[in-house]
Amino acid sequence: MKSIVQLICLVVLSLGSICAQAQDTVKLRVMSMNIRLGGERAGYKADPYAELIGKYDPDVVCLQEVDYKTFRNGHRDWLNEVALQTGMFPEFFKSFSYTADDGYGTAILSRYPFFKSYKTVFPQKDGEREPRACGWICVQLPDGTVVRVITVHLALQNATNTTRNINAINKDFFGKDSVTPGLMVGDFNAEAGSDPIKLAKRTWEEMAPGAGFTIPAEKPAKQLDFVMAYPKRKWTCEKFDILAHPELSDHCFIVADVVLKK
Repeated sequence: MKSIVQLICLVVLSLGSICAQAQDTVKLRVMSMNIRLGGERAGYKADPYAELIGKYDPDVVCLQEVDYKTFRNGHRDWLNEVALQTGMFPEFFKSFSYTADDGYGTAILSRYPFFKSYKTVFPQKDGEREPRACGWICVQLPDGTVVRVITVHLALQNATNTTRNINAINKDFFGKDSVTPGLMVGDFNAEAGSDPIKLAKRTWEEMAPGAGFTIPAEKPAKQLDFVMAYPKRKWTCEKFDILAHPELSDHCFIVADVVLKK
C-alpha cells in the first residue's frame, strides 16, 4: 500500500513539474504582410489575402500599405473584409487621408481580443514624401501573459528619416512601460546592417537574422522586412518562413513562430 501511495505521489509531482515547465514559455505565430498600395496586385480583393492568412493560421498579422475606403480600392473596407473571413480582430492605424472619408496606413489583425491600442505618426521631414504611422496593440493571451505587438512601415527616402522613426517608436513604446514584452514587425525600409537596423538592435533583438531576402517578391535581393523582439534574450524563434507571392505584393511575406520565456 505504501509503495502505491509513493508511486501516486511521484506521478503527481512529475505532472506538476511538466505543467510548470510548460507555463514557463508562451508561443506566438506572427505574420508580416506589406500588401503594396492597398492590395493593388490582387485587384484590391480581400479574398486571396484572407486565404493565405487562413492557410498559415497566425496569432497576429502585421499589415502595411492598407487602404480604407479609398477611390482606388472602390471605397472598400478591405481590413474588415479580411477580418470577417479570418475571424480575427482588426485595428487600423491611419497614416494620412486622400479625402475626408478615406485613409491609408498600417493595420493589425489579432486572433485574440486586445484591450489597448496606440499610434505613433511620423511627420514629413527632410524629403519624406508622405506621413507614415505605426501602431500597436496590447493583447492578453489565454494563459494571462500580456504582449504588445507593433506593425511598422518606416520612412523610405533616407536613413536619417528611418532612424528618426525608430527613435520615435522607442520613445512612445518605452515611455510609460519598459517591462511588458513586445514584438516589432513589418517593413523597416532599411537593409540588414544599415544604421537604422543597428539602432533598432540596440534595444530590440532580431528574430532569425540572416534568414533571407524579402524584396522584390519576383526575385528577392535584399531584406527590408523584419521581426524584432523585446526584451533581448527573452525571445527565441523556432521557425522563420519567407513567402514569395508576386501576385499579391512586391514584398515577400514573413511567418515566424516565436517563443517568449516568461
